[in-house]
Amino acid sequence: MKGKFSNPLRYPGSKSGFIEEFAEYVKTNNLSGKEIVEPYAGSASISLGLIHKGVVPSAILFERDPLVFAFWHCVFNKTDELINAIGDLPITLDTWNELDQFRKMDEVSPEHILALGLAGLFFNRTNFSGVLHAGPIGGKLQLSDYAVDCRFNKKDIIKRLLSIAKMSGQVSIFFGDAIKALTDANNADNANRFFYVDPPYYKQGQKLYRYHYKLADHKRLADALSEANFQWILSYDNHHVIEHFYADFDKITRDFRYSSRSPKQEKELLITNIAGWIQPLRPQENAKPKVSRKYLPAIVGSADSIIS
Repeated sequence: MKGKFSNPLRYPGSKSGFIEEFAEYVKTNNLSGKEIVEPYAGSASISLGLIHKGVVPSAILFERDPLVFAFWHCVFNKTDELINAIGDLPITLDTWNELDQFRKMDEVSPEHILALGLAGLFFNRTNFSGVLHAGPIGGKLQLSDYAVDCRFNKKDIIKRLLSIAKMSGQVSIFFGDAIKALTDANNADNANRFFYVDPPYYKQGQKLYRYHYKLADHKRLADALSEANFQWILSYDNHHVIEHFYADFDKITRDFRYSSRSPKQEKELLITNIAGWIQPLRPQENAKPKVSRKYLPAIVGSADSIIS
């Protein structure tokens, strides 16, 4: 596709800045042309970015949060309805309070899916740092220099939605649990797929996600990936507990900036179960002489818990 890929969602830890680097991984390891699966869709930046660049032909996305799932469902299946709803929606604190009821819903029903999708976008663009369970920008009293509508440019958001909606024939979105999807995928034919697994952060997950993980959940994910008969690559915040859970797999650390508000770069783990993985030179390293390549397990994927 022509033009720049721009995501309509604001996401803490969004992988938008990782698209170029990840695309090089895919190309270097002969994964171009395979379907990508993201069990934790979130902003879906990697999958959508790779489709936009023509690196992969299609994507399968899973999302457990009803608001995020409904948003992506509406983008690809109810585009006109969503855009019309955005156009008619007042971006005010009164609207914030009216839509707050949808943050209490734990499941998705057909009669509420458009309202849920609209609410997901609304809270993402009007809440502090894009966190769905956070409070509104400017606070409940709106005494800040920044008002609740300061991040909600309707014209720009609709433009981004229309661009992404062109991928509707290439993206399948499913509501469901990521670990179950990973487990079910063992029963699918995944020869022409690869997984990118980007779960809630270990350290900051509770602050950033409504459906965050406890220690037992992180362990369940590690167990599921340890038993997987398909190939995957996993990204995590760097923590000794995660290193312990994946002690039997090769891993590297990379610098990653989780927020544009902070200049600080954090260490993130990339872990994979695929032998023979070649780590390409990062863009900033291309001009440096005698840079050695590192060899790690690769990343390919599969998924079909929802495709059977």
